[in-house]
Amino acid sequence: MVLGPLSPRQPFSDEAVKLATEAIRSGTLFGVGGPLITRFEAEFAAYYGAKHAVTVSSGTAAIHTALAALDPAPGREVITAPITDAGSVLPILYQGCVPVFADVDEHLGMSPAAVEACVSDRTAAIIAVHPFGGAADARALRDIADRHGIALIEDCSQAHATRFDGRFLGRYGRIGVYSLQQSKHMTAGEGGVCTTDDDRLADEMRLFRDKGWDRVSAGARGYPRLGLNYRATELVAAVALPQLGTLDDVIARRRRLAEVLDAAVDRAPDATRWTAPSECDTSYWCYPFFVPAGQTAAWGEALAAQGVPTSPGYIGDPIYTCLTALRPGQAFGGSGYPLTLAQEGRGVYPPGLCPNAEEALSRLMVFWLHEDHTDEEIAAVGEAIVSAGRALAG
Repeated sequence: MVLGPLSPRQPFSDEAVKLATEAIRSGTLFGVGGPLITRFEAEFAAYYGAKHAVTVSSGTAAIHTALAALDPAPGREVITAPITDAGSVLPILYQGCVPVFADVDEHLGMSPAAVEACVSDRTAAIIAVHPFGGAADARALRDIADRHGIALIEDCSQAHATRFDGRFLGRYGRIGVYSLQQSKHMTAGEGGVCTTDDDRLADEMRLFRDKGWDRVSAGARGYPRLGLNYRATELVAAVALPQLGTLDDVIARRRRLAEVLDAAVDRAPDATRWTAPSECDTSYWCYPFFVPAGQTAAWGEALAAQGVPTSPGYIGDPIYTCLTALRPGQAFGGSGYPLTLAQEGRGVYPPGLCPNAEEALSRLMVFWLHEDHTDEEIAAVGEAIVSAGRALAG
């Protein structure tokens, strides 16, 4: 059986269209201090139980804004994940810091033991990436950060409304970061949000997203700190606001569909489930599963032949292999900055640096599950997984 095109995702409601139309007709889409951005930030913070939410133009901008609020000196180190998008790493480089990659555990989150081993006297922060709607061990990472006096930033771009040990991810760190990019649980096409309970960090993030402009106390033109233009427009809030009210239903639907695929993977020869930690209520940004090492391309072809699109290997290689800027002399006009500031043994990223991550990516398949797939489609996708496994097992 070959499936036809799968149902597209339809995240934008009539209410989103109404709010966007009203914003356009108002004649003003500028976001800072705008009524929709102000409302969105209040409701987003309330949903997660945070004191502050700061809206920016993308998830990458949100990570940069969070890190910039900490104001680390050039050459300081930031520990992060090897299985992630470039958006988790580029802000580290642009902030003049040195990325340090901590290997993953069986759930593909950063291993606390690996993170602990990466800490040095130059460590400024940990950016904990929560993958696929699952979680790194946020509680253990918070303990490590507190013990060493460093900041924990949680990258929840793929983990909206995911709870770990009953608590939302993003609430363990000093700052939580969320993406509103097209594929995320909540989307405005692009956009990002930072949450915090720290008044000072919230102020620093608001300054940084607005070119360092203090619009409250510095007069007409006062720029007390470095910043960039990471401002979001009123349209971001208009289309994202209604999704706060449906987010729980979206995730419940994804969980039900994932259960169907779990059952199929259990029946498929040589396929195994990806699992999140037992403390995690997974929100399923996508549906990952594992196949034998080196067979991801063959599985991708077998599934594509049945009309099921996948991403074999996810990003293919760890981000330290994919990202040219991490190679000697490749960034900032060939200077190699900021890696030239690294202490001995840091700032180099050879193959084998994170063996668990490299091995996992050689086995990882990703199906782009979403809430608007029909029950019939997901049942058929499950049967395609079983069929592919049987065919490839011979």
